[in-house]
Amino acid sequence: MATNFCLPEEITNKLKKAIKSGEIDIEKLSSASSEYRVNFFKQFMNERNAKEVVALFESKLLLKNQKRGLVTWAKQILGMKPAVERDVISRIMRMDKILNPENEKSFLRELASKKLGVDITIEEARKITELSNKIKSLENFTDKAGRIKYGLAKLDLMEYIESLNPAKPSVVANVLNLPRTAMTVLDLSAPLNQGWGMMSRKEFYTSYTKMLKYAVSPKAFREMQADIITRPTYKLAKSGGLRISRLGKNLTAREEPFMSNLLDKMPGVRGSERAYVGFLDVLRMDVFDDLIRKAALAGEDISAGSKAVKDICDTINAFSGGAKSIFGEGSTPILNGAFFSPRKMSSSLYILNPIHYIDPKISPTARKAATRNIIGSLGITATVLGLADLASKKNDLLEVDFNPLSSNFGKLITGNLRTDISGGNAGYITLLSRILTGKSKSSTTGLVTKLGGENMMSVAGMPATLAPRVLAAATFTRNKLSPVASLLVDAFVGANSIGQKKTIPQSVIDRFKPMFPNNLYEIVKDDSTGTVAKSLHAILALHGGNVNVYSIGENWEDKDTKELQQFADKFGEAKLKEANKKYNDIIAREIGKLKKDHKYQAKTSEEKLKIIRDVKDKAKKDVFKQYNFQYKKSLPSKK
Repeated sequence: MATNFCLPEEITNKLKKAIKSGEIDIEKLSSASSEYRVNFFKQFMNERNAKEVVALFESKLLLKNQKRGLVTWAKQILGMKPAVERDVISRIMRMDKILNPENEKSFLRELASKKLGVDITIEEARKITELSNKIKSLENFTDKAGRIKYGLAKLDLMEYIESLNPAKPSVVANVLNLPRTAMTVLDLSAPLNQGWGMMSRKEFYTSYTKMLKYAVSPKAFREMQADIITRPTYKLAKSGGLRISRLGKNLTAREEPFMSNLLDKMPGVRGSERAYVGFLDVLRMDVFDDLIRKAALAGEDISAGSKAVKDICDTINAFSGGAKSIFGEGSTPILNGAFFSPRKMSSSLYILNPIHYIDPKISPTARKAATRNIIGSLGITATVLGLADLASKKNDLLEVDFNPLSSNFGKLITGNLRTDISGGNAGYITLLSRILTGKSKSSTTGLVTKLGGENMMSVAGMPATLAPRVLAAATFTRNKLSPVASLLVDAFVGANSIGQKKTIPQSVIDRFKPMFPNNLYEIVKDDSTGTVAKSLHAILALHGGNVNVYSIGENWEDKDTKELQQFADKFGEAKLKEANKKYNDIIAREIGKLKKDHKYQAKTSEEKLKIIRDVKDKAKKDVFKQYNFQYKKSLPSKK
């Protein structure tokens, strides 16, 4: 309760008369229960004021010098005149024993309940007192080890209080986010996912080395939390909205991949959560400390809640995948059930918005940091892709596409393996490029065509030029849906976003497969590239690189043609798959060569398309020749 608490003059006059007449006996009040005290003061004032007066009274009884505390209480409540003051002080000083163990219990529980907003037992109140005393005994630390012990004691108290009034996560939010959590476990995906925007900072790499410890050691993770909450800059960071996430039942305080606690007890899940949260928390706090120091040197106002502090926190949050949701923080768990990573989406839009690099209203320190971050991350990504492009001159299986119209933009490609190393941000640039130009580049053939195809018709009354752009944006948004939301859309449409038709059970299973183990299986199974390339893709996938495995070829089992049906009837399904693989290997190799042929690149789209058709026709003929198969048009197809 605030020390400047003040009652209306009418009430204080009543209290003064009651003290003078002896009706208010401080000694008797000091040994009474909290309930008695509140009821006693209710005859002078309303219940709310009575509880405030009693709370202040009881807080003074907890002081080491209880008599002095009660004198202060009387002065604060009554605004006593000298004559009355001397009388009250005299009475208080004659009280030899104010607080005994019995009445301590009677109001200690009441005080704690009022403060915590939850009813607690006497034993729980005693435990809170013990934990508080431990914190107080450790607060005069002189080194980092002492500060960590102090922080651990604070964590003990915070967690104990939370256990008395545990957060009750929404059942709907918990269930909606369950597949998302299942897909994200068993990896170390924060660095190349949320952390992409910080790759050029030294704090990125120090946080990475610590992340490995957090994955295997709960003790190391807890000490990290203790370190953060006891830093001199922690309260300043929180005043600016810096996102420091946690693990617990409060889903809003968690990082996006783990906004469900239903899998917390499964092996491997907790380690992944600690690694993810630990990497981002340390990264954000370390960068905040650096930028606040620079802002202070630049003469900016870095007082709690100042605009400079908020701008710095917004920049750090955005470049570490933790930007605030435009729908409000409380909506994040539900929103996370609709979209795969709403905070990450907001972060990408922040990063790609040029205003954040030039707006003079934004803190100069924040603007400089944003500029340095985007140039650094783009520079590292471009360097990796540039080196891969140089190596591709001597390796037909290695490919890099710098055309933003292509889905391969920002990806490292070897054979059928494609890994996004742009933190997912290249996709936004591709979408914008396609909308602005009305064109698209095939990620398999390299052909640049009109967006939506030559025969694109108007949709819902839209002009033919607008419809493909709207559909491109819709497809992009569909790919950003959460596992549950995308399942519903796929079931409604009858196929997934790339046209694959799967049963509902198959689709459900796909949405519970952990991404890294599943990617690793696909990488190992693929035989379009060598061991070194596979290892590189696997390492990138472990750290958050998004891996896709798809070939340039065709799946003959899905093609209902008389020719292929006749081949299957003669040689069987196993041979059909074998022949299909040989066909796909040929066209992958030949089209890969064409993409690097300058003469081919100089041709028109129509000429390129004819060349590709010729390659496919020849490949099929060559494969059929190996099996001595010749299609006979006179034979009836088998139903």
